[in-house]
Amino acid sequence: MLKAGKSARRAVFPCTTTGLVLAQGLARWNTPNISRLQLFLPLAHSYHDSAEYGHFQTPQMPSQKYSAEELANRQHNANLVMLADAYRRYGHLSSNLDPLGIQKPGLIEELSARMYGLKDESTQYNIDGIVTPSSKLPPNSSLSSIIEVLQRTYCRNISYEFDHITSLAIRKWFAEYVESMDASPTPPRYERFHELLAKTEVIETFLQKKLPNVKRYGLEGSESIVVLIDQIIYEGAQLGISDVVAGLTHRGRVSILSTLFNYPKDELLRKITGGSEFADDSPHTGDIILDVPKLTTIQYSDIDSPVNVEVMWNACHLESGMPVSMGKSRTKDIGISRSKMDPDYIIGDNVLSVSLHGDSGFAGQGIVAESLSMSGLAHFTNGGTIHIINNNQVGYTTPPSHTRTTRYASDIAKFADIPVIHVNGEHPEEVARAARIAVAYRQRFRKDVIIDMWSFRKRGHNEMDEPSFTQPTMYKIINARKSIPTQFEDKLISKGLLSKNKADTVRQEWLNSLNEAYIASAECRPAGPEQSHVWKLLSRSGSRPIEKTTGVDENTLYQTGVDSVKQSENIKVHPRIERFHIKPRLKRLQDGQGIDWATAEAMAFGTLLREGYNIRLSGQDVGRGTFSHRHAMFVCQESEQMYVPLNHMEDCKQQQTQQGKLEVVNSNLCEEAVVGFEYGVSTEDPFTLAIWEAQFGDFYNNSQAIVDGYIASGETKWGQQSGLVMLLPHGSCRIERHLMLSNDPVDGRTHSHPLPNIYVTYPTTPAQFFHLLRRQVKRNFRKPLIVAGPKTLLRLSSASSSLSEMGPGTQFRPVLDDSTISDPQMIKRVIIMSGKLYYDLAKIKDEHMLGEHVAIVRVEEISPFPREELYQTISQYTNASDFVWVQEEPRNAGSYSFVAPRIKGLLPAHAELRYIGRGEHAATCSGVEAQQTAEHLQLTSEAFSGLRGLVADMVINNINTQHSQAPARASLPLDKPSATMIPASAHHRWSSRPVYAAAQSSEQ
Repeated sequence: MLKAGKSARRAVFPCTTTGLVLAQGLARWNTPNISRLQLFLPLAHSYHDSAEYGHFQTPQMPSQKYSAEELANRQHNANLVMLADAYRRYGHLSSNLDPLGIQKPGLIEELSARMYGLKDESTQYNIDGIVTPSSKLPPNSSLSSIIEVLQRTYCRNISYEFDHITSLAIRKWFAEYVESMDASPTPPRYERFHELLAKTEVIETFLQKKLPNVKRYGLEGSESIVVLIDQIIYEGAQLGISDVVAGLTHRGRVSILSTLFNYPKDELLRKITGGSEFADDSPHTGDIILDVPKLTTIQYSDIDSPVNVEVMWNACHLESGMPVSMGKSRTKDIGISRSKMDPDYIIGDNVLSVSLHGDSGFAGQGIVAESLSMSGLAHFTNGGTIHIINNNQVGYTTPPSHTRTTRYASDIAKFADIPVIHVNGEHPEEVARAARIAVAYRQRFRKDVIIDMWSFRKRGHNEMDEPSFTQPTMYKIINARKSIPTQFEDKLISKGLLSKNKADTVRQEWLNSLNEAYIASAECRPAGPEQSHVWKLLSRSGSRPIEKTTGVDENTLYQTGVDSVKQSENIKVHPRIERFHIKPRLKRLQDGQGIDWATAEAMAFGTLLREGYNIRLSGQDVGRGTFSHRHAMFVCQESEQMYVPLNHMEDCKQQQTQQGKLEVVNSNLCEEAVVGFEYGVSTEDPFTLAIWEAQFGDFYNNSQAIVDGYIASGETKWGQQSGLVMLLPHGSCRIERHLMLSNDPVDGRTHSHPLPNIYVTYPTTPAQFFHLLRRQVKRNFRKPLIVAGPKTLLRLSSASSSLSEMGPGTQFRPVLDDSTISDPQMIKRVIIMSGKLYYDLAKIKDEHMLGEHVAIVRVEEISPFPREELYQTISQYTNASDFVWVQEEPRNAGSYSFVAPRIKGLLPAHAELRYIGRGEHAATCSGVEAQQTAEHLQLTSEAFSGLRGLVADMVINNINTQHSQAPARASLPLDKPSATMIPASAHHRWSSRPVYAAAQSSEQ
């Protein structure tokens, strides 16, 4: 296997032996390489966190110096050095990249030998240290031979940009590699290229004739993409790659799936003609043909082992799949290394990520820059992605001059020191050369690389488009030329590398199989969603589950809490952390009371780690916590060494149990790409608790495309479960947006919606949060969890829990009743609410003279809506006549619009649900503190106004009842039943009325 030298930060995975135990990954600091490494780290400051789990630094190149002889020769032939460097820097400007010939190669003055005083082309030069020798360029060569090789290398149908890379070692390697390449593809590979190209052309023609009105976003004009992807996989397999994660775009997906990735043709045609990719009785809706995924294998005749390929789902939004593929490929690679128990593992050894892009999307979408920015970060690197830009030179109808300010679509990548290979898609053999270079670079340096393949679109943006409306010149050229597969076929036949009979046979056999598949498509019955082996360990949830307890032995809780703040002997902790974090936590644990949010979280993490689960906590500043509450990592005040206490629980070591690991990921300052990455992690490894925390709640807004297209709808469309947790510190987390994405039925009937797609919660106690986190991985299925987290509650003394609330037999409760109620018959008003506002209302109730007549009920899990639990709670208040929903968000925000129709279905006949809160507002809140405070006082006061009248009614009713008189005011009229229904199992005064179906538990 090709290794990139010794990494200064190498990951080592010890043996995994039992159950859910996921092996540890510790990056070791190689001290002899510290001084060498400093030369190549561009950062002025960084944590010394290489000893912590999940830290995978890409291999660093040692300093590449010229020998004394090479330096002397370069000084003696300085003019030739300048000419060679000019070709490396500017050769791409004089290259033949456009298959349509519209953009002509430039005449670049810097490529003229005379500009450097080199006039006699017959002069012999020693090229040692200047140009790399090859079979066509001996160590002593004439100037004309040198120029010819440089011209052929840098100015033909393939060219490169690598001079912007800051590392001399990488620039030197790249130049030497491309200048020394002599080998052309072997005849079997040429036959493979022809087969793929011919099949691509045949299926495109077939679909255009059979289904001319279907938008398939064909590959005509870009057929060489299939050759490019195949050659990348082939080269990777030769270097030890066992798995490929392929992120495809809309364009060409149908052709690539059918010709390269073995998607069953009958199922594909069933999908194109309007059928589903799933069985007819599947609960999954499926996705458009342009987004469907595929698991497959490719076996090459000259390579022993097959390559596993996972074609990723696509959520339509341009480039959104890029970070998802990155997260999935990294997690898959780490998982394979665990199974191999490879002590010399380097990130990217097993899995190669290939990502396909459009030219305008790559240049225009911000998520591209976000993803490239994090591609080299230690907790995000996947060992390098090979990015392919299918550059068809127009964005829908817009020319490049109007879609970017740069020359190339790939120019955005230069800020990340990523090399670019430009290639003319009209020449499949050069495309294969680009693949070979890209894979070699990626395997050597474990960094991203870009292949910018220039092509065109034969039929415009889609098959029903008329492209000549806006590109008349371009399409005159396109319509007058032969196809790329036909040109390549003719070329091979003329060179004697392929017979005409063989070429015709390939096309005819493929066409026959397509015709047979078209007939069979009407009767084919696809299976369910494809699953990897690890997901088969879990089940698919059908209806709302019966939750198991998630409590833990109190001694274990105590020890875990202590371990969460235990210091290493080599770490000097900041004195304020010692005073305000460590000592108070130990005191609370000793008392068993007053457990705060951060301690409950640490105990949830630690107990899961003890059970063998891994945890990945990602987001901006998550190690310390935005509000300086978590301190999951300690940073030594002298060495800045990073230390994660929960990764070093002593009793686990003493008992020789394999504990999981907590990966603390202080992410770069972006949201969309990071959330997409974490979603990819969660879909690959269901036994790692993947958590993304927003720095502030509204920061998630930038990731809305990922939430919509993947998190909320991924299982519905693709059958792909995800256990991703999103922690959104509330105040402005726009909880209403998540609730709008919920498929929870308003009427409570679950037969048409058997799968709740997301869980949206707003816990108000540390114990509830503890149980939520543990429940997320203790279930036998996975669902995304949205947690509207606290800010003010983090240190609020009344918002604390006891160890017993997290002890054996306890679990998360979707609804919390008012624990202060001694006599439910005394209650006249039921306040139903969610979130931290509870503590303000509880304080007012405690101080109010009529507070004993008010019950405050907290809805902790808003979606799926807890009908049964809420009904069982409020129906005990049989004398209640006033039901109100109170929230601090504006009326058009928060949970009110979601919960109101669901709560109304649980109330007795003619009972109304009143709203108390702010009015409609365009912003999440007022920016004027005085106004915000006044509004808050008003809504909390209103929640307790009018109690005198309600209590008076109750007194009058009691008196009238005692005297057998008709009540003056019926608390709840009995004459007309509600249109909704209540569970038949309830035995309260609701039970004398018709049963409410809407409140029925989905278990029944």
